[in-house]
Amino acid sequence: MKNKLYTIKEVTDFINQGKVMLLTGSDKTLAHLPKGKWIAGTGPYVMDGIGKINADGYGIKGKFDQKAGPYVVEQAQPSELIFVDDFTDYAEEVRIEELDENNIHEIAKRGYENGFVVVTFPIESKVYTEFANNSLNYEDIFNNPVVGYVSGCLFEDIGKVRPKIATGINGKLTDSKAAVMYIKLPANKIARTEIMNFDTINPDSPQIVFPKTSFVQTDCTVDGKPANIADVLESIKAKIGYYPQLITDMNGALVNRDIKIVDLQKKEVSFFSPVYEGDVYARVKENDNYQKCFNDQLVKKKNVIACFSCASYFMAGKFEGKTIDFNGVYAFGEIGYQLLNKTIVTLEIDEV
Repeated sequence: MKNKLYTIKEVTDFINQGKVMLLTGSDKTLAHLPKGKWIAGTGPYVMDGIGKINADGYGIKGKFDQKAGPYVVEQAQPSELIFVDDFTDYAEEVRIEELDENNIHEIAKRGYENGFVVVTFPIESKVYTEFANNSLNYEDIFNNPVVGYVSGCLFEDIGKVRPKIATGINGKLTDSKAAVMYIKLPANKIARTEIMNFDTINPDSPQIVFPKTSFVQTDCTVDGKPANIADVLESIKAKIGYYPQLITDMNGALVNRDIKIVDLQKKEVSFFSPVYEGDVYARVKENDNYQKCFNDQLVKKKNVIACFSCASYFMAGKFEGKTIDFNGVYAFGEIGYQLLNKTIVTLEIDEV
């Protein structure tokens, strides 16, 4: 089954057939689903053929019809659509759990010997914060791929709307737990995850280092000299006209950190994912054609069964109305063993 948008009726049929799925949609759509082998998160940004955000903020597919109006969607109202990532063909066994901030540290060691873990967290929940700050130190975290996304809402609704998750255990939406799916693979298959970043390090950037791991930062050093990060970013904004994203090299992988709020009164900066103590950060050198990067790079991959990207790509790349050759969810953070921002995380299955 292709990963794409389906109607509530279609998804309900899939659930009743026993399909193993990660679902993405609105509160309204997810609230109607029966129990089954699925987990879900709220999210307004997806790509399915042509990117479009409907009146409710949820991504749809379709084409512009001058007579019928913008983006007619195969006899379905946009609010009735759910994006499906289907894992059925690879799942020898499946187990679903809801974890909170007190037991999320066990996420990896609860998994199968050979398989992968899919997870979605509500942004700004306690379980999200705990995982983001500490996941790389969890027991067995690298034994199997741990992938997924952070459930979200429209950018303009941040702070007004509480994103949620749900599972097929009880079908109930919650904003305080993580939805976790453990999938066991057959012996002749193995899962891996890859992280891609289409940005690079700006060679003219100063080197910024933070003294602690946190979503919120005040003190830092710039080229070895003590500084305040809010002041540093404000001075950069004065030169280039906007606050830059930060980027760091983590063992050869370029990882971005999106800025959420620069509070000049408090002299502090909040990020969408934590910056880590001791890592060297720099200004991002942004790509000038994200659409081309997506289409050029993802088409080369043959074994991808799910792809999670950042909503920053959707917005910065102006994907609405454009064609991306690979369908997927654009979230408020991607999971690739840790919480990431402005990256592409792929889950891939290889033959042993």
